[in-house]
Amino acid sequence: MLAVESINVAYGDLQVLWDVSLSVRQGELVALIGANGAGKTTTLRAITGLLRPRSGRILFNGSNLTGLSPHRIVELGIAHVPEGRQLFPLMTVEEHLLLGSFLPRARARRAQNLERVFGIFPILRERLHQPAETLSGGEQQMLAIARALMSDPQVLLLDEPSLGLAPLVVKEVFRIIEQIHREGVTVLLVEQNVQQALAIADRAFVLENGRVVLEGSGSELLDHPEVKKAYLGL
Repeated sequence: MLAVESINVAYGDLQVLWDVSLSVRQGELVALIGANGAGKTTTLRAITGLLRPRSGRILFNGSNLTGLSPHRIVELGIAHVPEGRQLFPLMTVEEHLLLGSFLPRARARRAQNLERVFGIFPILRERLHQPAETLSGGEQQMLAIARALMSDPQVLLLDEPSLGLAPLVVKEVFRIIEQIHREGVTVLLVEQNVQQALAIADRAFVLENGRVVLEGSGSELLDHPEVKKAYLGL
């Protein structure tokens, strides 16, 4: 469904990704893990057109995404929940959700997707007319995910959804990610909480210094001695 093939990505003269390849099959939940600065966010930004690879290609349902604009990639069915949520503080919950369904394909299904979002995040219906800056950290993360779901994606890219949240809220966020996955959305998850990410992942890839160094099922990598030592403190 989604295939990243030997991409090299740089910020100016600083190369960050080196021949990175990974794949996400339809219906999977795939985790991408690694230390800070490993290139995880850069990988997601390349997939969504925010960065253009120097070489390599990115395929989605057989079509080459490389060089397409971000809004065209969203229209094709890939949504990105960025690290730090990236909400507009003075815009209301409702305005964020409407913004998420701005493109024509999603606009046609706006009513259905609103009901779907409120089913997953009932608190957002209660907060509908509140500015984003008045929400708790957990509610803001829910809104960021909901905004992405309003684009009616086939694939959801999540960048550090648990970052800065309290443990109980983190548990709820992971429950929501599993629910979204069960409802048929394919997920590529970048997450600092390695143990929880691998526990719910069908497959996973490990990035180190801009290169994929390990891949396997979530359970295999949970038991891998290098992963235990580097990321789980075992």
